[in-house]
Amino acid sequence: MKKFSENQVFTNFLKTHPRVRVDFHSGNAFYNENVKQGNNVDSGSVSLYQINVDRASGNLVFPFVNKDAAGNSFTVTTDAAYSAANPGETINGTYPLTSSISRQYEMSDAYKKALKNTLNHYTYLSPAYDYSNYESAATNLISIPSIFYGESIKKGSVKLSCFFTGTLVARAEDQGHNGALIQTFGTASFLSGSTIGTVLYNEGFLLLTASGELAVDKADTWDGSSGQPKWTLFGPYDGANPPDQGSWVLEFEGTNTVPVMTMMCEAGTNEFNFSNNPTFITSGSTDRAVSAKDFYSQGSGSIIKNTVKSYFTNGSEQYEPVTYISKVGIYDEDKNLIAIAKTARPVRKRTNDSYVFKIKLDL
Repeated sequence: MKKFSENQVFTNFLKTHPRVRVDFHSGNAFYNENVKQGNNVDSGSVSLYQINVDRASGNLVFPFVNKDAAGNSFTVTTDAAYSAANPGETINGTYPLTSSISRQYEMSDAYKKALKNTLNHYTYLSPAYDYSNYESAATNLISIPSIFYGESIKKGSVKLSCFFTGTLVARAEDQGHNGALIQTFGTASFLSGSTIGTVLYNEGFLLLTASGELAVDKADTWDGSSGQPKWTLFGPYDGANPPDQGSWVLEFEGTNTVPVMTMMCEAGTNEFNFSNNPTFITSGSTDRAVSAKDFYSQGSGSIIKNTVKSYFTNGSEQYEPVTYISKVGIYDEDKNLIAIAKTARPVRKRTNDSYVFKIKLDL
């Protein structure tokens, strides 16, 4: 065991931007082009705790509490159901818990007022955030849970697309990295270059106000009734009579900051050239004496096996202690094993060899 010096351990931060794509078609959502995320997770949803994802329907685990004076319960348990339960009775919850992207159209006045200060705060990025743009306009609110993007949505990565029978009809992007969604492609040329809504990067919201038709010949039941596609109809629709030829696609990148500890594990000259592995000792050698009623044999001693190979047939080379490093254990200050790093293949360590193993650990 060897202690790290101050210069052998340091921590930095790795910023990642995982890509996300969600397709909305025929009343279904497909997350990163996967048909399903598990046997018990709906298409387009993400499991929060990875519990019951692939369990059989008759073998599911679940959380539970007992009704007592503390009044503990689950948020999904109604007051009436809790009152009807007897003292000491078990109240069960359900897994898996999932999260998915949702839509509210038209966005209620209460939701608009709740976002008023937030919208006005970001006007320094773009005047498109001004609350007056949404106060009286029919607004489509797309809510993206943080499990999809992490800390925030990466600026300049948002892309909204409309397809009809697999052909691109319109596209909007935050190409200015300022939150304003600009239509960059469309068969209805009069909409190209116009602002169709905004992105709240840190809060995970899209607010779409453009109600102009994106085409004149792409009629489908975009919102349950026949009509042309509009940005205010963008997003998941799971009501009656969903579109069967048209689809929407939402693409963006998240932002996650991962702290990474880097450790330089040194195996210097004349270090770690002994092993407790039984194969390190020559077969048949032992320190223990063997005795019986009429027999006694002195132990031959633990003879270390010479693994140095000769270049000649039936030849023998001078003994040299050789070990093969295949694992590196990391211990805390109380000598508790907290991590094990494995090499791709064992590294031969001779007396004069010196190695430094670079190990990274995500915290």
